[in-house]
Amino acid sequence: MEREQFVQTVMTSVRAHGVDDAEYSADEFSVHHSDGRVMYLDNIFRECQQLDAEARAERISDFVLAMTSSDEVPADWDSVRPLLRSVLRPVTLGQDGPRPLRRAAFPFVDEVVVVDLPRTRTFVSATAAADWGVSTEQVFAAARANLTALARPGSPDDLQIVRFVDSGDSYCASWLLVPGWLAGYAGGAFRPVAFIAENDSLLVVPDDPELLVGVFEMVEQQYRDAARPVSPQGYTVDENGSVVPFDEAGAHPSLPLALRARAGLAATEYSLQTDYLNTTFEDFLELPELDIEPAYAATVNYEESTDGAFTSVVWGEGVEYLLPETDVVRFLRRDANDEVELVCTVPFPTVVEILGLTPLPTIEPTRFEARRWPDDAAMARLRAADIEG
Repeated sequence: MEREQFVQTVMTSVRAHGVDDAEYSADEFSVHHSDGRVMYLDNIFRECQQLDAEARAERISDFVLAMTSSDEVPADWDSVRPLLRSVLRPVTLGQDGPRPLRRAAFPFVDEVVVVDLPRTRTFVSATAAADWGVSTEQVFAAARANLTALARPGSPDDLQIVRFVDSGDSYCASWLLVPGWLAGYAGGAFRPVAFIAENDSLLVVPDDPELLVGVFEMVEQQYRDAARPVSPQGYTVDENGSVVPFDEAGAHPSLPLALRARAGLAATEYSLQTDYLNTTFEDFLELPELDIEPAYAATVNYEESTDGAFTSVVWGEGVEYLLPETDVVRFLRRDANDEVELVCTVPFPTVVEILGLTPLPTIEPTRFEARRWPDDAAMARLRAADIEG
């Protein structure tokens, strides 16, 4: 379905549901209601590309019905508290609009809170807690408690290939947030490994190396194709039963697969942020919320070596950067013959230590402001830390 045809179908459905004054914004790819509500179309458009005509028409109708319904978020804490749910979403969620209430869950994946309404889910804003007269900690605690009540427990005997699909109210893709839930599958011959490629499914498998080869490949493709992707990474439990990314859980024959997923997630999320930052600089000549002058939002590069996949970023002489936090930094400059030369390749933490870089506040995923090429003394230290020299 072409974009224009999709928009026409949505607008026809909107009017069929009794909303005559809605307006389409091509710049935002959204539909604005006169009551202030906004229907963002990116996700539903991607989702519809995978459906046949009949299923597509039904999905659009359901989407419009949910977005035009009269369901409202309760204004008082006692009424809204039982409706709160914690969910896992990519770190870049909402970067081009009002940010939801959020906190870090895993690298590049945040815990956010939604209100579970009859026809839709509404993200809780960063200011909602104050409106309800409670703290953000109370909001997260209530959302976690409600999610815990929905989670179906498992045991080591159940650890085979277990797939959960969200029917609309189970929130299974976020059960990793429930303390001890994934650890319930541990204790047998294998550790459990969980995958949340998209926001409505959860896969749990044993860490059998032969099995994981196919699983990581399948999950990577599912993540790429998803209308609402979350992460291609695998997640397991550490010695304390806490959920950790598989690449942080120690030596394992499948570690190269985990590193590939880790680097792929980082490159994807930073790519989305890079597009947003560059567009914002073009429109406003600054980051309005931070009063930061324009700079080049550097791209994360995905690379592979004999030790596994990793991420890198290029720092070129004479360019002002907003640097993403990668595994390594490659310093480049032009030599006497005006040819580009690689000066050194240095681990990112070492670069931060030598140059005293600090992360920019409120930007996630993390960026560091780098306005000047290192002086001779600093460059000498960086050269000494070169991991490829």
